[in-house]
Amino acid sequence: MPGRMTDQQWEAQNGPLSPAEAQARGLCWCCTGNGVLYTAFGGVQRTVACPEKCDNGKARS
Repeated sequence: MPGRMTDQQWEAQNGPLSPAEAQARGLCWCCTGNGVLYTAFGGVQRTVACPEKCDNGKARS
């Protein structure tokens, strides 16, 4: 399937920020501002809601 991301590319969408960097920017520490998490295993790529129930990637007050 042309144009399909590898599992590594898919998971790279989670972003480069550490949890501390995300918090310092006012973003959720878990999803680093995405509002979702990207996971892949064995070619199955999934997008799951942030388990912290943040406000679309913003840190909860």
